[in-house]
Amino acid sequence: MKWPEAKRWLKEHAWIQPPASAAPLGPGVYHYQRLQSEWPTRFHLRVDPDGGGLLLANAAEAAYLSPVGVEMVHQVLEDTPDETILDGLRQRYQGASSAEMAADLAGIHAMVADLSEPGDNYPVTNLTDHPAGRGRVLAAPFRADVVQGDPETIRDLLNRLWEVGIPHTTFLANPARPPAELVRLVEAAEDLGMIAGLRALASWLSPDVIREAALAGLDHLDVVWVAEDASTHEAVTAPGDWEAAGAAFAQCHDLELAPVAEVPLFAGNASAIRDLMAALARRSVTNLSFYALACPNDDTTAQAAGALPARGVVSVAVAITEAAEEGQTRYLWAPPVRFDPRRSLADHVRAGPRAVGDVSVRVEADGSVFPARGPRQCTGNLLTQTWEEIWNHECFARYRGRLEQPERCPDCPDLPLCRADCPKDPRAWSDDTMLEGGGPR
Repeated sequence: MKWPEAKRWLKEHAWIQPPASAAPLGPGVYHYQRLQSEWPTRFHLRVDPDGGGLLLANAAEAAYLSPVGVEMVHQVLEDTPDETILDGLRQRYQGASSAEMAADLAGIHAMVADLSEPGDNYPVTNLTDHPAGRGRVLAAPFRADVVQGDPETIRDLLNRLWEVGIPHTTFLANPARPPAELVRLVEAAEDLGMIAGLRALASWLSPDVIREAALAGLDHLDVVWVAEDASTHEAVTAPGDWEAAGAAFAQCHDLELAPVAEVPLFAGNASAIRDLMAALARRSVTNLSFYALACPNDDTTAQAAGALPARGVVSVAVAITEAAEEGQTRYLWAPPVRFDPRRSLADHVRAGPRAVGDVSVRVEADGSVFPARGPRQCTGNLLTQTWEEIWNHECFARYRGRLEQPERCPDCPDLPLCRADCPKDPRAWSDDTMLEGGGPR
């Protein structure tokens, strides 16, 4: 069973439902490493309170699992003998014959073997693969974007994130702090078994830091990329950053580290987005992360500063979706960022999005937690509050509601960007404009 078929099977195939007496696998993240020939494969099995879950393989592919899918994958990764697995399934589940159970277990084995083959290693976890017509009850997001800070404090934060079931963290480099510190953060994530990423302007990082972070276990490097033209790129990044970004992409390939281009979308580059994606493909960079620096249609001040008006966000998203399909590019969307006229376009680009994806949160270096969308409202602090207090904040109650009952607008194309909220509606953007100076970055 090839991975696309296996992925679709795991999402849609719920052949039996557990009786009330069934004891599901407890919520949390289960970490495994398997050897296929000489190739090691890392698996993360995330289990949610409803018994369903998510399987990540080599931090590269994500599949939503039904409760029975969770149990079978868990047992296979535990190397439990097939007959023992089937005996347990027959005792705990109803509605399928022994032959059906055996066939489905064989499909799980084929899927795990297929996933164990070497390949790309950039984690794609967004609402794109949400099972149609089936809501999810999540114990926590799938990813936390953590701002660089004191390594001991960040280690405590990572322990908390792992405890609540978040398997993936991306460190947001802070140019005011020592770049070498990032290596220690990656080591801390690797010690726990977490998927680890790093986001930065390339000029903030030396080749030595990138190499040491890769050796410490870094899974992907997200580098800001604005345009194939150096002057356009450096007008909103930093002198020398264009060349540094190209060198970082090349170094990633040498280190077998997944390179990711983080592309801010604004008036100055949105019309050339197809050319930008083609140029990145020529550099063998096919993992992209997008976010729009957007403003309401009537905000002429922000538009004059370079922001993309709301009416233009969907058309750019259509162009990206079409180009990605043609070029076999993988991409994620971060919620649009509302442009703050009190800050320059360069300030917005260097800061980046609040968090990437609708299954992500932002964690500041002091432990403050923020949702990916909406006003910059702190939902609690990981160092001083329980996860239950943070996750039950009204901001996350709305967030979970969108995940459990996804709605689609009939007026626009079926776009991944629209999966949780309308990209044309400023209320659905990440918005720091109400804070003095646009809020801390």
